[in-house]
Amino acid sequence: MSVNQNTPYGLQPVQRLDGAPWVDSLRVYFVPAANTNALYVGDPVLKVAGSADTRGVNGVDIAAAGTAAQITGVVCGFVGTCVAGTANPSLFGLSGTPGNVYRPASTGLDYYVLVNDDPEAQFYIQENDTGATTPLTVAAVGKNANLIAGAGNVYTGWSGWMLNVTGVGTGATLQLRIIGFAPEPTGNPGGLYGKVIVQINTHTELPHQAGI
Repeated sequence: MSVNQNTPYGLQPVQRLDGAPWVDSLRVYFVPAANTNALYVGDPVLKVAGSADTRGVNGVDIAAAGTAAQITGVVCGFVGTCVAGTANPSLFGLSGTPGNVYRPASTGLDYYVLVNDDPEAQFYIQENDTGATTPLTVAAVGKNANLIAGAGNVYTGWSGWMLNVTGVGTGATLQLRIIGFAPEPTGNPGGLYGKVIVQINTHTELPHQAGI
């Protein structure tokens, strides 16, 4: 069995539902200092009720992995930080200064993250198969799957989340719709650590759909 490179990176936007390249803008969300979850680029997040900052920027937290767990979008970058509770408006001036590469679980600062919350966005993601599990084949295209959480990389800032190959099926409350395999020159559909294209199925802004 051929093996693809084992390089998990969470969910990375690649195109939209109509197949057009992804060029959408990103929405700024708020992560208060009191939040105790780390966030990395590629992590799925969920809007949190009653968590907006004093300027009305909605709060998000890491999403849960598993059937029926909803997702608002995917972290694509970090705007920056400010003293907790100050809602610093200068963070939205797009000065060109890069934000942090990840948000640690323990911090005394409020963070502002850039999220792709477009329900029609599609993403690359690696499947979590190992030598002990069976990788996806082309027969999985059109079906649904859940996510599985993974630890992010503090050096690169990339997420460790992957597609869970266990439980792939047609259930309408599975988190991801499998669109196809990523067109990588060295990729091998059906091999370990395959990279696939998915769309969020349990999106907070889109009705759930059954697989085929």
